[in-house]
Amino acid sequence: MIRNLTSIIFGVFIMLFSGCAYFNFTPGDKPSATSPKLVSPPGQKQFWNNAKLFGPVPAMYQDEGNKECAAQGDGKAIGYHPDPKDYYGKSMGKRGYLCAVF
Repeated sequence: MIRNLTSIIFGVFIMLFSGCAYFNFTPGDKPSATSPKLVSPPGQKQFWNNAKLFGPVPAMYQDEGNKECAAQGDGKAIGYHPDPKDYYGKSMGKRGYLCAVF
C-alpha cells in the first residue's frame, strides 16, 4: 500500500515538473500568432514553452505528426503550429507538433 502511494506521488511530481503535455497542457483553438519555443537544449528531451500556442492538428498533417512524435517516443500528435522556434529562438523551418503519451 505504501509502495503504491509512493509511486503515485512520485508519478504526479514527475508530471507536474517535467514540462510534458499532461493534465491541462492542451493546445488552443487555433495556432497562435506567437510561435511556441523549445525550452530544452539540443541533445536533451525537448519540451515546448506553452502548449496553448498550438492549435489542433489538421487532418492532413496528423500522420506526419504522429510519426514525428513516435520517433521521439512521445505517443501521438495533439497540437500543431506552422512556425515553431528552436531553443535559440530561430524558426525551425518546419511544422511543430505537441506530443502526448497515451
